[in-house]
Amino acid sequence: MGSPLRQGHWHRRWVALRFARRGVVALEFALVAPVLLTLMLLILQVGLILFGQAALDAATADASRLIRTGQVQLATNGKQMFTDRLCADLSSITSCANVQFNVQSGASFGALTTAITVNRSGIIANATFSPGNPNQFVIVQAGYQPDTALPFVGPMLRSVFGALLVSTDAFQNEPY
Repeated sequence: MGSPLRQGHWHRRWVALRFARRGVVALEFALVAPVLLTLMLLILQVGLILFGQAALDAATADASRLIRTGQVQLATNGKQMFTDRLCADLSSITSCANVQFNVQSGASFGALTTAITVNRSGIIANATFSPGNPNQFVIVQAGYQPDTALPFVGPMLRSVFGALLVSTDAFQNEPY
């Protein structure tokens, strides 16, 4: 056994270690900070994607009005006019090179499809530009691939939101 003095020494040391709180806050922060920072950045990224979707909806409606009123069909460079309007409205979010669209027309909405085929690169594979004639039914779909702030966040968000943000506008052309 040891002397009573020696036993008291270990007891005091154990009590001192048990109640020592130095560095505990720093250790807890080091354990929690990466998770908290990732969640904050993920929330920010989702907010940016939702903002981008709202801007895409507004840009699609704005550019679709050119088709609905016949301005695109009567212009010599109608497709370029449509593209320029769409890109101008989305210029604060993405470059024009990332913007894609599909415009189709028909005698009824039943004759049109809203299905979009996207290849592995996120490019619309079945894109057409057919703005139609007066009183025809038209579906306009516009989209872009959103950028992500962190490399590891992109795959997570693409699994939830998909690789392409798309906005659809359906209408009947006016009798221009």
